[in-house]
Amino acid sequence: MYAMHMNELLLDRGYVMTYLARVPTLIIIVMISALTACGNVSEKKKMTNLEESVTSYEIALRWAEHESAYSYHVNEEGVKPETDLERLKEISVTGIEVMEKLVHEDKDKAKVRMNVKYYFKDEGKVKTLKLEHDWWYSEENKQWFIKSDFPNF
Repeated sequence: MYAMHMNELLLDRGYVMTYLARVPTLIIIVMISALTACGNVSEKKKMTNLEESVTSYEIALRWAEHESAYSYHVNEEGVKPETDLERLKEISVTGIEVMEKLVHEDKDKAKVRMNVKYYFKDEGKVKTLKLEHDWWYSEENKQWFIKSDFPNF
């Protein structure tokens, strides 16, 4: 009796038409959900990449890898700021503290504020340099860069 009832239900034109009318709507909802999920994954990757880039930059400054730190300083036109990397050999960084990271709503720009404690090797007096860097994301390179000048210790 159950099988006969199901057959009658499936043959009922109104039920079949209602079911078929819902299929395109379900497909559209699934497609929109998939596209939204892809966008969220891309944004999460960008934010993870920003965290990794800021950490890598901090490490480079802290351990006197000046050329590595300098490589992050490129503006959107591909121009690097002028700096005296030789002079940096006189400086020792003792600590870095990230104070704030503000990410622009389009997730392609960020402002990072940090305090860098350092001293000149011939002086020994610890000083603090407050940095405010404007970071930007290069879609082409899939990497974050700093358009601000290199720190002037």
